[in-house]
Amino acid sequence: MLLLTVIACTTDELSESWQIDRLRVLAVAAEPAEPRPGDTVTFSSLVVSPGVDVAATVWFACLFGDDEYGCEVDPSLLGSLEDTTKLDEDTLDALYDAGFIGAEPYLPPVWQVPTDALADLSEDERQEGLTALINVTAIPDQDEITEDDLELAFKRVPVSEAKTPNHNPVIANVTVDAFEVAEGSTVSVDRGLPYTLGVTLTDDSVEPYTYVTEDGVAEDREEEPYFTWYAEHGSFEQTSSLWPYTTVTWYPPTDRTVDAGSLWVVVRDRRGGMAWSRVDVAYR
Repeated sequence: MLLLTVIACTTDELSESWQIDRLRVLAVAAEPAEPRPGDTVTFSSLVVSPGVDVAATVWFACLFGDDEYGCEVDPSLLGSLEDTTKLDEDTLDALYDAGFIGAEPYLPPVWQVPTDALADLSEDERQEGLTALINVTAIPDQDEITEDDLELAFKRVPVSEAKTPNHNPVIANVTVDAFEVAEGSTVSVDRGLPYTLGVTLTDDSVEPYTYVTEDGVAEDREEEPYFTWYAEHGSFEQTSSLWPYTTVTWYPPTDRTVDAGSLWVVVRDRRGGMAWSRVDVAYR
């Protein structure tokens, strides 16, 4: 009974999974979404941080098999990136040996897939390929930083020679009560009233593809994207929807001490492809 009481008290203090009240990495996208050996891959991320700026977002990449849990990074190396102008040659070598591929906003993340990445696989195995592991660390802009202040994210990127490689989905528009919201605009909403939030994807975003089983059997499939919403304020009846259903219901806050906030939606195609959009709202 005591344990249940402790769990209940702890749960009351935790934020909801959709609630943006701290530094978080909500999504990471690779372009191309499913590279081939030798391809150059660029990355983008959705980092949200109400109340504090982000000093840097640090990126590492390594092929599955080097470390099944991501690239092994000495925390002191991350600290050395606070001022990239003071990096010495030994530190740079240690960073690149650990899989360092970028540190935003100074150095955009770029990864060159090794040309021999699939050399040990059979022809059938190369159709499914293997996984690259991407580690992302968001560092807040504050005077004193502890390990608990860092936000860590982890993404898998397939590397293959698939005949139908994956592409990132594309969001055509976001709607609030069926009205399209222009990128960068602010929507005014009434406090406490329900609003239907929706997403439209481009026609080619839901892709047919060929999946090769472990037995070498090719299966024709189609993606089933799902959508997840996040908010600074208010509440949701549900935060996720599965294609072809693309709407959720959101209630703005009734709290008069907040005048504005933001909403974010992330779409995942279940094969590693991702896209996202942001909606700024003002509370009437």
